Order: sequence, then structure tokens, then C-alpha cells
Amino acid sequence: MREQQGPTKEQPGLVKESLPMRQFGNYDLVRRINTGGMGEVYLARQRTAFGREVALKIIRSDLAHDITARKRFLREAEVSAHLKHEHILALVEFGEEQGRLFLVTPYIEGGTLLHRLQDNPLSLTEVYQLFTALVQAVVYIHKRGVIHRDLKPSNILLDRAEGSDQVYVRLIDFGIATIQGSAASPPLTTGGTEVGTFAYMAPERLNGIAAPSNDIYSLGIILYQMLSGQPPDAEHIIPIPSPLDTVVRRCTAPRVEERFASADELLKAFKQACRILMADAQAQLAAPLLAPVTPVVTTGSRPKSSTNVTPLSGHVTTENQHEQTVAESRVLRSEVVIPARERFNREDYNAPTSFIGTGTGAPGRQFPERGTPLASPPGKPRRKKGLSLFALIPLSIVLLVVIIGAMALFAFQSAVSANVTIRPQVQTVSGVFTITARPGLTGIDATTSSIPVFSLTESQTASKEGKATGRPFFCPPRICSSRVSDGDEEELGEQVRQNLRSQLKQKLNAQVQAQQGTLINEEPSFITIATSTNPPVGTTSDKVTVTLTEKGTVTYYNGGDIQKLVRQLLQKKAGASFQLVERSIQIGQPVARSAGAVTLMVPAVAVAQYQLAEADLQNIQNNIKGKTVQDAGEFIKKQQGIDPTSIVVSITYGETIPLDTGQIKIVQDSPTELPQVQLPKV
Repeated sequence: MREQQGPTKEQPGLVKESLPMRQFGNYDLVRRINTGGMGEVYLARQRTAFGREVALKIIRSDLAHDITARKRFLREAEVSAHLKHEHILALVEFGEEQGRLFLVTPYIEGGTLLHRLQDNPLSLTEVYQLFTALVQAVVYIHKRGVIHRDLKPSNILLDRAEGSDQVYVRLIDFGIATIQGSAASPPLTTGGTEVGTFAYMAPERLNGIAAPSNDIYSLGIILYQMLSGQPPDAEHIIPIPSPLDTVVRRCTAPRVEERFASADELLKAFKQACRILMADAQAQLAAPLLAPVTPVVTTGSRPKSSTNVTPLSGHVTTENQHEQTVAESRVLRSEVVIPARERFNREDYNAPTSFIGTGTGAPGRQFPERGTPLASPPGKPRRKKGLSLFALIPLSIVLLVVIIGAMALFAFQSAVSANVTIRPQVQTVSGVFTITARPGLTGIDATTSSIPVFSLTESQTASKEGKATGRPFFCPPRICSSRVSDGDEEELGEQVRQNLRSQLKQKLNAQVQAQQGTLINEEPSFITIATSTNPPVGTTSDKVTVTLTEKGTVTYYNGGDIQKLVRQLLQKKAGASFQLVERSIQIGQPVARSAGAVTLMVPAVAVAQYQLAEADLQNIQNNIKGKTVQDAGEFIKKQQGIDPTSIVVSITYGETIPLDTGQIKIVQDSPTELPQVQLPKV
């Protein structure tokens, strides 16, 4: 979905400039800064932080109960909370107040990059400083699995350090960012309904594809705008310096595989292009430093100025030596103005040009034709022909130009690079594995497909008191006293035994579950290891106490051992050259071959990916250097373990791979979609 262009219509807010200060939770609202598609941003003071100035973003009142808007707002806060980088605006607080979600960030007074571009042209120094910081922030979020998807100048704040000219970039607005590797959930945007700003949106975004290439495309558009002063326009293309133009074109290539493979690679190419541009600017100033400058006066409709810096080449034309020195120092400090605000028009090209020579001859003086010797002045002998000091100056200039040209050619050749993207082959491995649990093993054994059997033993003592019921059978109760009988001991002992065994069973089962174990036999084995009766059997007494000590034992195997062993068996079946893809591994529930047995059947399936060794990559580099793109692709297709349909070979310039293997980069692209797998039946 395209962002609405033109002036933003003000949405209903909490306060207006003319109204007295209002409160929102812990914050005093000062004034509204901006209104966006999802929220309103206010300058506020945090009362619990001694009135610290902050930026308070509140979800719009008309979207307060919109499920999709709330999810986007929540995602922006969640992503920001986990990012910590000097060029990313930090999250201070997130919460909900009066039924409206809000988030708080530091307040930045410097404004946005969009406002800065509307003021004055950017110098090369500013472009280098700001764009480098911006790409560093993008490199940081990409390494943490976050794709911004809405990079544009209005989402880039400029924070000037107090008491310094240093400007910091603060990247904001992660409202439509995606998190790689997050749990599957319904998407907040689908193909054909993408949220973002169309001018900075990568083509694949319209199909719902979220990838780092989205941000790389947006960075290319932003770099062009920083260099030219305006967004791209097919009908009015403003030329930019050639090295940086190559960077922009590769960022904004229609096909994803033709762009930079990563933001880190883009940053390296940008820095190299700036070094080439600065070297060219310094080289063009070298000649005027060695020889006097012949002023050139151009007449016509173009207004004259004392110092004119041509935006694309850095050439300087001066009217006096002092202003020439100033211009040279600006170029040496890399303060070359990039945007071409003034351009030659048709009248400029048709205007006549007059030249002022350095000779002192009278007007209309005729010089001898070529080949006619000049006569010596009367009374002075002609000097012999020889190499004068003045003749050395042009030769020195020519030699210097040759050296500079050679250096520029070397720098250009060093900047040429080849990028090879390959995708390893994948295969599916599955099976029903027979695993045996064996006593006496100290660990899993992949050779015999065995896992160890563990034992747990617990002992517990308990007592029970009861009435003594024994007496002689011929003696009435009123005459004979009670005494402890064998029946009393047996009855009380059985009651104690049952209670102890029930408690021991629960205790042993809990310990097995805590260790992720599975019992081999459902019932533990018990044994009574001690019994005592007080007073002893046959003693005259009204009461008796029986004390028992019971021991329980269980055997079990560990479920974690099964998982480890099955993974090893899957890997063994895949082969040494393949590596299991972790997210594809599925292991089913073990099934006992017979009741009480220690032999288990375990189904499992996984996808394995071919692993290219460092020697394989070096072999590819050594064999494709100096080849054409087509021949290089044909060679790579024949290599073992590479998906032939995934090979992409691109060169920054020309059709031939560089001879230096250091300029050949091979990127292994992981499969975006794995083959569907299904557990085999036991």
C-alpha cells in the first residue's frame, strides 16, 4: 500500500498548541511533534525523571481498538526493546494508558534527514558520515534477524552532539519490521497490501517478500537522494559521480540476486567508491599546484562566480590565486558539493567564448606559420638548441598525469568485484530406528544403537501404633491382661508397608520425570529391609508399635538419550558430506516392541544440506578467475553438492571475472523453502 503523498492531514489529538498542558499517565504533554499513519508523537516531560524531555508516541485514538494496528505498535516496541546501537533510537518505556498503547524514546532536536535535504546540498563529507552510520545500523539489525522494511529520510533522525559538529544518525520507526526466526503467526501484511512508502519500496515487497534485500534497495534510493538532493525521477535524472552511481545502481537492481548480498558488503563498496572519488578530486588539483593557472572567462547567459565547483568532476576554475587556494583546501578536506543545483542550458552551450592569452603582442599580430624559423634579434647570437628548464615543466606534468592515471586504473580494477551466490543441495533422510536400552552402559552407543538403563533406589521408615489383642484362649478378658501377639505385629506391619510403598512409588516416579526418563516397568520393586515391634511379641501390654524400613527400586531410560542417538543415526544415514538442518528434524514417540521390553522402535525424518568445505570454495575461486560470467556458471554447475538452479554470478563492471581471487566473493545461500517431510509409520 502506497503511503499518502502531499501534506499530512492533522488527526484528532490529545492537545493542541493553543490548549493548556495536559497529562498522559506519567507524562506532561508539551506539544505535538508529528502525526503519522499509526500514532501521534508528542514532546513530553517525564515527571518521575525530574521533568526529562522525551518523545511520546501514542497510538491514534481511532486505531486504539484496531487489532492489526495494535499488533504493529506492539511489534515496533518489541523490536526496539531488543536493539542497542549508537545509531538506533533506544526505547525508554512501553505501556498502555487510558486504553491507548504508547512508547517513549529520547527526544532528538536535530530533525530528520528529510528536513536536512530540503535545506542545503550535502557535501561529500556529510554524505560519507551520515550514510556510513545509517548502513552500520542496518548491518546491526540484519545480524539480529530484523528487517526494517520502511527505510526513508523521514525515519532517520539527526542528532548533533552538544558543543560539537559531530552528527549522529538515529534510525526510528520499526512499526512494519519483521523478525527472522520468530514463531509462525498470521502476517500483518500480505502480498498486494504492503505497508510502506512506494518510492523507497523494493519491487519484491509488492509480492509480500520480506528479506534483507528490501532494506538494501531502500538504502540505494536514500543514497541517490543524498547525492542529488531529490528522489529518483525517470524523466529528470541528475547525474552523480560514477563510482557512487555504480553503488546506487547495484542497490536498486530489479533482481534481488543482482544487488549486494548484505548491508556489510554495501558498506565496503560505498567506502571504496568514496576513496576513488576523493583520489580523483585530489589528482585534478595536482596540476594547478605545479604550473601557473591560465584564467578562463566564459561569456554567455550563465552567471559568473569567483569559485565554481563542478558537481560531478570536482574541477575548479578561479579568478585569483587566493580563491584558488581556498577551493583546493575544500577539495582536499573532501568538502565537494555533490548535488547539481545549477545546470547548463541551451543558451549556455550556444554562447560565444573568448580567450585571453598570456602574450604581450599588439592586436592583429601575425605569428609565423608552422615550420618557419624565427629570426634572432639583431646583435645577439642564436642559442644552441637544448632542453631548457621551461621544457621540463610540461614533461613533469605529463609524467604526473601518467602516474595518476595508472593509480586511478589500479584503484578502479581493485574496485571491480565478482559475487557468486550458490545454494547447496538438500536431501531427505528418514527411517524407523531400533534402539535397545542396556544396563551397564555409561553413555549412548551409536555402533550398537544402544542407550543406558538407569536405576533409582529410595528407602523410607515409618511406624504405626495399635492395641495389643493377644491373651490365652481359656482366660476371660476380665481376668487376664492383653499381650502383644503375632497377629498384632503382622496386621500393623502390613498397614505400614502399604503406606511406605505408596509414598516411595510417588517419590521415585517424580524423580524419573524430572530426569525426562521413561520407566521400563510400571511398578517399582520393593523389599522390607528392617522390622521392629515394641514391645516384643508375647509381652503383656495394652498397646504395641510396629516400625518398618522399606526400599523401592525402579529402572528407566532417558528420553534425551533417545533424541541424541536418533540424531546421530540420521546424520550417519545422510553421509559425512551432509549436515542435518536443525529446524527440519522430526522424531516420533518410541514404541516398545513388547510389554516390559527394553527394545524400542523410533520413527524419525530430517532434511540434510550439503556442506561445502573451505577447500571447495577456494577451488571454485581459482578455476573461475579470468573466465566470462557464462563460463564461470557452467563450471560451478558441475561441482558436487551445488544446486545448479541456484547459481548467480554478477560483476560490478564488465563481463570477465577478476584475476585476483580476493575480489571474488562466494556466498552460500541457505534454502528458503525445505522439502516437505513426513514421519514414517512404525
